[in-house]
Amino acid sequence: MRSRGSVRGWSIGAIGVVLAAWVAFGRMLFGVAGSLTPVYALTLGVVIAALHVFVALASLRTAQRGFRHRPATIGTLCASWACAALLGLLIPDLTADGLQTILTRGAEPGLGIAIGFANPLGVITIALAITARDPESA
Repeated sequence: MRSRGSVRGWSIGAIGVVLAAWVAFGRMLFGVAGSLTPVYALTLGVVIAALHVFVALASLRTAQRGFRHRPATIGTLCASWACAALLGLLIPDLTADGLQTILTRGAEPGLGIAIGFANPLGVITIALAITARDPESA
């Protein structure tokens, strides 16, 4: 049976990869995928997945060394996941009908507001994923 720490580490990696796929390809589920999907997959998707894999490996090392995660680490990870989930809903894609998001399609003023929130959410997602590492695992 795996220890609680190793399950947590593998879960962190799996959730990170799923959220990276959501940000990169989630618009396909709603028929809003366009020409920016490959760009998002090769940039945001790869970065978000890689950061979460690094955090998962650090989490596994923390558990192997007998340390516990600080509550701030878990909170930072959860905040990163929430921002990534929202980013997947709000990130625009260029379709034949113009820019569209999952939540707003192409309707203004919601489209402009969604695009305005998407950029900061992407930055915050990546920043939180970078900082979500226990210092004991280094």
